[in-house]
Amino acid sequence: MAYKVYFLTLGCKVNSYESAAIAKILSSKGFEETQDPSSCDVYVVNTCAVTAEADRKSRQMIRKARRVAPSAVVVAMGCHTEMCKDENGADITVGTSDRPALVPLLLEKLHLREQSETEEGAYDAGTRFFEYGAVLLQEGTRAVVKIEDGCNNFCTYCIIPYSRGRVRSRSREAVLEEIRDLAGKGYCEFVITGIHLCSYERELGHDSTALGELLNDVAKIEGVRRIRLGSLEPYSMSDKLISMLKENGKICPHFHLSLQSGSDTVLKRMNRKYDTALFREVVRKLRNAFPTASFTTDMICGFPGETEEEHKASCAFAEEIGFTHIHVFPFSPREGTKAFTMEDQITPDVKNRRTAELRAISDEMESARAKDFTGHTVEVLVEKVPEPGCFEGYCREYIRVLGTCNSGDLVPGEILYCKVNVTDGFTLRGEGFRELTP
Repeated sequence: MAYKVYFLTLGCKVNSYESAAIAKILSSKGFEETQDPSSCDVYVVNTCAVTAEADRKSRQMIRKARRVAPSAVVVAMGCHTEMCKDENGADITVGTSDRPALVPLLLEKLHLREQSETEEGAYDAGTRFFEYGAVLLQEGTRAVVKIEDGCNNFCTYCIIPYSRGRVRSRSREAVLEEIRDLAGKGYCEFVITGIHLCSYERELGHDSTALGELLNDVAKIEGVRRIRLGSLEPYSMSDKLISMLKENGKICPHFHLSLQSGSDTVLKRMNRKYDTALFREVVRKLRNAFPTASFTTDMICGFPGETEEEHKASCAFAEEIGFTHIHVFPFSPREGTKAFTMEDQITPDVKNRRTAELRAISDEMESARAKDFTGHTVEVLVEKVPEPGCFEGYCREYIRVLGTCNSGDLVPGEILYCKVNVTDGFTLRGEGFRELTP
């Protein structure tokens, strides 16, 4: 009888991708993935360390695994365990640099280990991209593809360069092979993800146009209709890269540009590599290239020393840019970073108030952005068909669309066009059709 393995994944898309990769490897060894943690033989917790709260939750979930599945082998992996390898509670603990060791260690624990040259040669993943092969990970009808790991930036609040190491990139052919495989399975939208996308092949001496070259090759693959990008760093958005994205034809006009603060003085304390003037100019150039583009971002409220004037400047800059959505976080002091020991830490009450204020601004901008599409036609990737003649999905600009369509049976994964009649909060509603006529 096959061993059953359960995955609990915390954190980002990269973690989700890596859980799917490990699941694929274990499947090749005869394991079966289960959605019932109480009946599993192996309980894998893929941890996160991006904030102190993520650290706390990771520890909590490792302890929970032991309670829920007392007879299972508990495996802890990921960013939190990279920083806290002496963590108690797990039978097997690997971080990010020694992640390839997970499978052979598990097989050994279960007395199933078959020594292989591939396994023994894979322990240097901290200095190179560990290749999993094609990984089937979907978000609804989108396929997620990881192309890069690690970060070289060392922002004062961020633990990621310590938990994931320096930049290392996946080979172009491996990326293209995976996408060919997934396109052959019917996926037409691909989310390109990594820890620091614009640093793709930087360790080889390349600039951000290497990403553009890879995306051009992706666009040529039969079946690829939409390419969606993960988080992008403003200072890496060169004129050449923006031009390459515009000419690609498959790039979705939705850009997640990491801002963190709209105050130049706060950005400097954060050790970010840009200021608001550069950010503003990048947005202007992207809007010129993609007139319907949506912009999303991450912002931190209550960074050490942030004054009311800096907070107000940050809010005003967000409104000036006109984001479609802001992921707003109160500053979370993370031990091991410079910001953890900075003076003038902000009280929780002030952080929470500022967070609420910025989230309210985000909600207002998100609603206003949806209204911009009233009367326009958008392209929709159907993700759900809740009942005959009805569909749910996202347009290229990454706004949720609900609609009706009477031109035959609808299938998740197909592309429709929708004439937007009304908006409902952050959602577009309208009538769908299959053929786009001039």
